[in-house]
This record gives sequence, structure tokens and C-alpha cells, in this order.
Amino acid sequence: MVTAALTVGSVFRLQQVVSAVRAGVNPSGNSVNQTSLWDLSSSFFFAGTVITTIGFGNISPHTEGGRIFCIVYALLGIPLFGFLLAGVGDQLGTIFGKGIAKVEKMIVKWKVSQTKIRVISTLIFILFGCVLFVALPVVIFKHIEGWSTLESIYFVVITLTTIGFGDFVAGEKGGSESPAGASTENHIYLNYYKPVVWFWILVGLAYFAAVLSMIGDWFRVISKKTKEEVGEFRAHAAEWTANVSAEFKETRRRLSVDIYDKFQRAASIKRKLSSELGINATLSQEMTPGKRTLSVNLGDECYNLSLPLTPVPGALTRNGSLYLNGLSPDYAVERRDLPGMDSLK
Repeated sequence: MVTAALTVGSVFRLQQVVSAVRAGVNPSGNSVNQTSLWDLSSSFFFAGTVITTIGFGNISPHTEGGRIFCIVYALLGIPLFGFLLAGVGDQLGTIFGKGIAKVEKMIVKWKVSQTKIRVISTLIFILFGCVLFVALPVVIFKHIEGWSTLESIYFVVITLTTIGFGDFVAGEKGGSESPAGASTENHIYLNYYKPVVWFWILVGLAYFAAVLSMIGDWFRVISKKTKEEVGEFRAHAAEWTANVSAEFKETRRRLSVDIYDKFQRAASIKRKLSSELGINATLSQEMTPGKRTLSVNLGDECYNLSLPLTPVPGALTRNGSLYLNGLSPDYAVERRDLPGMDSLK
């Protein structure tokens, strides 16, 4: 392998070539007069890539005046292009909407639900757009640029998503050669080729913007329905909680009333027995167990008895460990404490 040493003159000529290429001179071709990259179609295409924010980078301004103009043009052109893109997207949406309405009228005859009709029409809209703005351009670029199918799809997707790496640019040399050896150098590009490509970019971006807007509308509708469903669920939950709370309060009130009534009934019975026996609370507390037993038994059998007890004629009879008068043998010693107990012997 023979390598030639670079001389000072060859390095200088190489620098001149690089500077000329950066300035926009196209070094390819066999003609004597070199054509500039800044012809009408290339300039139009460059202006379009600036305002669409794609920025392929295949050509760029290198002079101070060109860079200043590019800055001002980008700051003013990008917002205006946004309005243009929105308008074109609305028009595309209107056109496709009319077509979808006709399709929906045809599908309604099949007695299909409205939701399925909306899904089918939307899928038709997306499919038609993909064929028109993706599949068809892939075939065209593959034929004109000499790219492979993968390279054509890659260029279409990277361009319409405004990524714009710049490794593949329509109208420029790039990509792989076809098996027949037909590269981009063998194609004669017409002056309207790049403007047509830019118009495809404009309409394709508007289509994708319409699709994204439609998806956003779906999400808003779903979000609205979800909020309504959540609101209804919260209302039902609040109503159920209020009902449970009311039932709990009512049950607690009823239990309180029942318990209070039972206590009142018990107190009333106690007061009634005390009044019938003629025993007040103080005397009841001071009585011994034997006296309380005697008082209760006397109160059950002799309602008309009152303290002090009157003598009961007859002798005490025993039934087991208890006397009929209720006095047990353990407390018999206390019988003298009560008046009239001696007369019961």
C-alpha cells in the first residue's frame, strides 16, 4: 500500500475545498461550472426545515448576515407556522370528518353500537392517513432516492416526528445504493422536487397534529367520564355513610331508652316495695341481712304489715333450714332485735 505524503500545498487546497463546501458549493459532478447548494429549491427546502423545527443540517448559513437572518426568521416563522399547521389540521379534520360521517351512516344500517362505530371510523381515519402520508411516500422515496425500504421508512418517520437527524435527506446524496447500482447521482432532480417534499412535510405534520388532537380529545372525554363516575361513587358512598350513621345513632338511642326504661322500672318496683313494706332507704341500709330477709318475706306474704311488726300467733314451723317466716337458724339469735319476735315463739 502506497501512501502519499501531504504537502503544504495539498493541505491548503484541501482547506479551500472544505471552505467551499461549507459555503454551499457542490463539489460533485463533471461539469465545469459548479452549482451552489443555495439554489431556489434548496433554499425553499431549507426555509421549510427551519420553521418546522426539523433542521436536517445538510445545509446551513455560514455568513454573519445569513445567521442573523436565520435567527430572526426562526423566531417569527415558527409561531406563524404553528397557526398554519393548526389551520391545515382543522381542514384535514373537517374533510376526514365528512368521510367518517358517511362511513358511520353506512355502518349504522348494520345495527352496530355507537361506540363501535366511533372506533371503526377512527381506525379508518388513521389507516387512510398512514397510507397517504407514510406508505405512499416510502414507495416514492425508495424509487427516486434509491434507498432501501427500511431507509425510506426511517426517513419518513424521523421527518414527520420533526426529529430530523440529517443522515438521510430527500434530494441529497445519502443512503445505500440499490442492487442495480442506481444511486442518487444518476437521478435528475427537478426544481419542484424539494418544494413538493416540503409540501408533503407540511400536510403530514398537519395530519399527525390532527391525530394527536383527536387522541387528546379521547383522553379528555375519558377523564370527564371518569370524574363523573368518581363523583357518583363518592355521592353514593356519602349517602351510605350517612344512612349507616343515622341507623347507628337511632339504634344507640333505642338502646339507651330501653336501658333507661329498665332502670326506671327497677327503681319504680323498688320504691313500690319499699312503700308497701314501710321501709325507707335509711332503715334499709341499717338493717342486718337477717332483718332484710325477714322484711322481704313478710312483704311478699303480708302486704298490710308495717313496722314495727305485729305479733303473729302460732309457733314457728321449720322447712329444711328455713322457717316459714323466712328466718334461718343462723339469724334466729337476732330475733330479739325485732319487735314482736318473742311473740312468734
